[in-house]
Amino acid sequence: MAKRATSTYKPVRPRSRDRAVGGWRGRLRLRRARPRREAVLVGGLALAVIVALATLGGAVLLAKVDHDWASIATVNGQSISREALRSRVSVLELLATERYSFIASEVGPGVISASEASDLEAGASAPLADIVTAARESLIDDELVRQLADREGVATSAPPDPWAEALAYITGDLRHQVRVVRFGLPTSGAGSNTATGGSGPWPPATSANIAAATERLRVELAANTKVETIVAGLHDAGWTVTGEDVALSSSGVPADASLALDPQIAAGAETAGVDDLLGPATDEYGEVAMARVLAPTDTNRALMGLREDAGSAKLDTGALADWAEGQALSRALAGDLATRQKTAGVTLAHFRELVIGDAPDSSGTAGPWVELSGLALDRLASVSPSSIAGAPAGLDLGADALAKTLRGLAPPDRIKLFGALVSGANAAPGSDGPDSSGEIGFATNDGLLPDIGKAAFDARVRTPDILGPITTSAGPQLFLVEARFGGALDERAKAALQEVRADPSPDPLTYTTRFSAPDAALARDGGWRADAEFGAAEDVRSALFDTPLGTLSGPFVLDGKLACAIVDSRSSGIPSARTLARLSLDGFDAWYHDERIAATITRSDNPLPELASPSPSPTLALPTMPGLATPALPTIPGLPGATPVRTDEMGLPALP
Repeated sequence: MAKRATSTYKPVRPRSRDRAVGGWRGRLRLRRARPRREAVLVGGLALAVIVALATLGGAVLLAKVDHDWASIATVNGQSISREALRSRVSVLELLATERYSFIASEVGPGVISASEASDLEAGASAPLADIVTAARESLIDDELVRQLADREGVATSAPPDPWAEALAYITGDLRHQVRVVRFGLPTSGAGSNTATGGSGPWPPATSANIAAATERLRVELAANTKVETIVAGLHDAGWTVTGEDVALSSSGVPADASLALDPQIAAGAETAGVDDLLGPATDEYGEVAMARVLAPTDTNRALMGLREDAGSAKLDTGALADWAEGQALSRALAGDLATRQKTAGVTLAHFRELVIGDAPDSSGTAGPWVELSGLALDRLASVSPSSIAGAPAGLDLGADALAKTLRGLAPPDRIKLFGALVSGANAAPGSDGPDSSGEIGFATNDGLLPDIGKAAFDARVRTPDILGPITTSAGPQLFLVEARFGGALDERAKAALQEVRADPSPDPLTYTTRFSAPDAALARDGGWRADAEFGAAEDVRSALFDTPLGTLSGPFVLDGKLACAIVDSRSSGIPSARTLARLSLDGFDAWYHDERIAATITRSDNPLPELASPSPSPTLALPTMPGLATPALPTIPGLPGATPVRTDEMGLPALP
């Protein structure tokens, strides 16, 4: 039997290195699918985190957009953010509070009286009544000023100092101190010509002594004579005289609202130095005014208080700088405008003023008003066109044809023909009833029939437009717009205006002497006025520059007087010193007013949502101690309420 062969082969055990490698390779082969699942899981988790973060970031961004970046207004397409509004609210609130405090501090030293302080404080606290509205309008003004400055090529010479600008605003109501005296010929009689205070006799009140009295006034002012002594001397010499030491604002407005300050004196005070003499300036009444510039009030304490209070309130100095930039840029624009007016000239009107009296106050009915004359066309049925004075050839008295004819005439001819048609209609048989044609008088929209009011108060209507035909109880009628007036009228003013305007040839001196005798000088010569002194929408500008020469204008308010005017000439040229003084005070305001009207401005309905309804969070109440009144602390809109704290039995904060 054959023997089985025995194999001598033995498997070789891998070396440790090979085993390790082979083992890792084996493990890698076995686990090859697991990294894919892990990548998917990790990637999904990462994507979820990214989506969550993006959602959270988007929500935060949307909240930020709504809270700070939402537009609360636009100016010619440029948006103003809610964040800017919040900052401006804090700036204006601090400035108003500091301004109020400064005014109050000047009563004690005698710079202003208590009554003057009360009036100024009312103006200082006005922005706090609706701080959000005031802040938004301030931002709108700043944006528009920047756009106008870019358009005109105007810039400030250097970035303004925010603290200096803020101090100028706070102390602006009392920027200048002047000793002003104004005198003129007496209305009746003369005084004893005996001066008081040992200053010697003054020249008696005669037209021949005006120059001598002016020179004596100059000497007394230069010698720093008390204003009471000067006034007494002029009075005893028979002159009509007023005078006082008065504080002027940075724009020339006196703290004493009853003081009629000459515009040359007011404008001169802005650039004059201490002890400089201003004037003499002679006004339309022939009265001479002079003034001495006194030392201004000390503002160091106001500046220290401003910095301290701004720090306590954690005021954003960047927001203050933005406000200051707008202030400085406005002054730069005003200076550029004044320079152009001095060199290029302005349009001027010379007129006589028919003064009705002081402008009606809030006791009158607010405008706008329109004065109409009516023409009852049915009354012309029996009238021959050839009998109408000045009627053009082929005149058609039909309603539509007549309206077209009147509209095609030049304003003076239109007014004349309309008057002739009214006379013809009233001369026809049966035209003496309540439906007769003629002057209707001044009326508000509510005082007219709806169809007439809608036509008369259309924004496109001007004097002397023709309205109609409009059907009324008297049949078809045409209406002539005689005048428009935007202010207030009372019954006396309406009656006087209707009487004056019904007169075909009113004499300004006759009516002014009757209605307002002290203003007779204006009826003789109202002087020259420039169109640049008034905004385009002001009644006085239309009266002086749109009314035909020699024709009585519509009513207006000028220097506090309700009046009409008869313009005898117009010209263009370089303004006089008096006109330049008025332009320096009013010219920029009138120009900017027109620019603001022309701008496209939008406003959001809810600029600061947190102020729409009170916060429900509780606030800390100040405890009231027996015999002590709780101080009335001002509230600051937009700031969160105080955190409530635990109190003890007396209502005081409990110690920890």
